[in-house]
Amino acid sequence: MKKLLPLVFILCALVGKAQTYTVDSARLEERFKKTDHILNILREFRIQIYLQPEWQRADTAGAPGVQGGNLPAAANNRFILRRGRFKLAWQHEMVNKHGDTIKVGEAAFQFDASEKGFNALKDFYGRIIDPWTGWFSFQAGITVRPFGFESPASPATYESPEFSRMNQTIMPNECELGETFIIESPRKFKPVYLRFDAAVVNGEGIGNTGTNQSGVSTGAYQSAKDFVGRLFIGKTFDLGGGTKIGLNASGSVYYGNVLQSTNNVFEVVKNAETGLDTFKNVGVASGKGATNFHREYYGAHLQVNFDYKMGANASATTAIRGEFITGQQPGQAGSSTAPIGTGTSLPTTTTTVTDTFVTPGGSKVLVPISTTSNGVDLYVRKFQGYMITFTQGFHFKAGNQMMHADLTFKMDNYDPNTQISGTHITKGAAFSTTDLAYNTYSGGFTFTPVPYFKLMLWYDHVVNESSGISGWSSDYKKDNVFTLRTQFMLDSWWFDKKSTSNSNLISRSY
Repeated sequence: MKKLLPLVFILCALVGKAQTYTVDSARLEERFKKTDHILNILREFRIQIYLQPEWQRADTAGAPGVQGGNLPAAANNRFILRRGRFKLAWQHEMVNKHGDTIKVGEAAFQFDASEKGFNALKDFYGRIIDPWTGWFSFQAGITVRPFGFESPASPATYESPEFSRMNQTIMPNECELGETFIIESPRKFKPVYLRFDAAVVNGEGIGNTGTNQSGVSTGAYQSAKDFVGRLFIGKTFDLGGGTKIGLNASGSVYYGNVLQSTNNVFEVVKNAETGLDTFKNVGVASGKGATNFHREYYGAHLQVNFDYKMGANASATTAIRGEFITGQQPGQAGSSTAPIGTGTSLPTTTTTVTDTFVTPGGSKVLVPISTTSNGVDLYVRKFQGYMITFTQGFHFKAGNQMMHADLTFKMDNYDPNTQISGTHITKGAAFSTTDLAYNTYSGGFTFTPVPYFKLMLWYDHVVNESSGISGWSSDYKKDNVFTLRTQFMLDSWWFDKKSTSNSNLISRSY
């Protein structure tokens, strides 16, 4: 028995150790489950940050343009921080009764900043998606207008530094406040990518300033709301051997209103005596029962992508896209941008009367003696424009790093007043340089050696329509601009790759 005692003690010790190990394993497994649960929640969030510092050189000092705005009056070149964006997004998925993983909710918050300070919110919305099919959803808050191809595109992956002159004019800010009903095919639906947006929005945009440039953000100043609708369809055909052909197209409509704030509304009519077109005041009553004038846009786009191999470690993409927009724009005398009001007040213009004051030293200065705020006279114009973009992309490996290089050529046309052209555009007929058409021929090179850095070299050659206005009879005003842009970007989903859209949706991720 004495000989067995040591063996009994050893067995008891081993049992005790086993019990301790079992308890520790259970605790460890519980901790792993909690950690995994936290990580799964964190995976639903996405952080995107990018900034676009750039240097620009124009033909002349103070050159007007749409490549980041007019240059300073005494400068023909400048450094600017064109955009600084921070976006926090959330996306929740679940497995439905059919065993499919579908997205059922998302939300986003994005703001823009530059060297001028905090500019505006760009996204601040929530979206709920039906958990049964994943097709139907409702979205509310601040988001991009679902119109055309350019307006909803991301500036971080767009082929050129800026959107076209027409898009910047008719929609000076791509974001709006409202509610949207969406029908979108889930990722598991492979035959085709389909999305339909029907949005009701305020119509004034987010972060714009009034016509007096006071810096006050706009809001809803009238009862009427604007409708924006778009149908988007996309499909990729895999031909094998690394060759794919992709197609996507859309049709869009924008139907809104601009409230007149004076009794002066000008429309293009034919003069009975001269037989020439001219702006004429149609004299609509103002006040409480002021008339709304239609703001109507109709657009369509078509894009074709060809992806193909170029050896074992390289491939290429050839992309051609065209977009056309036409409609009616109630603008102003000196701008074809729709008047949008200041704060929640009606659109106004501010006129300041000055007088000459002689200082004790004998110098003369202009001193404001009175300021008057008036409503904005409307100038209703028929417009149209188009953009054609050709991009040849090359994708190649340097070691283990995939690099991208693109050559892009773009032409955009904007005619703010299709009812008049050429030498018929005269001040005597109440027309101005606002009614001139523009063609912009541009091109550039983009190099993306790593996902977090992009270099873009871009040149815009601007040609304006010849007219009967003194000083504008020539089609070359020397307002061409060269842009050298660097872009730095961080995307948290690079470390946990997820698909944000249907695989049939053709989009650039670099």
